[in-house]
Amino acid sequence: IRAWEAAYRQYGHAWETAARCGKSDPAAARDMAAASWAVAAAWRQIASATRLPWWVLAALESAAGAFESQAREYETGSTQ
Repeated sequence: IRAWEAAYRQYGHAWETAARCGKSDPAAARDMAAASWAVAAAWRQIASATRLPWWVLAALESAAGAFESQAREYETGSTQ
């Protein structure tokens, strides 16, 4: 849970910076990509470290996948 909380704090800061600077700012995009990867990793860690019903695991994997997709978009600059 602590890793998830830290990842979302990082994501929140990166999102605020991106909102102020715009998606075309390279530093903001790098921060958003890194934060998105961190959130995805936290979701995957929760999914692998707990015994949960299949539908909860599917939701966790879906959330991780969405953040990974977002990270790739910020890395390639295709969010503009």
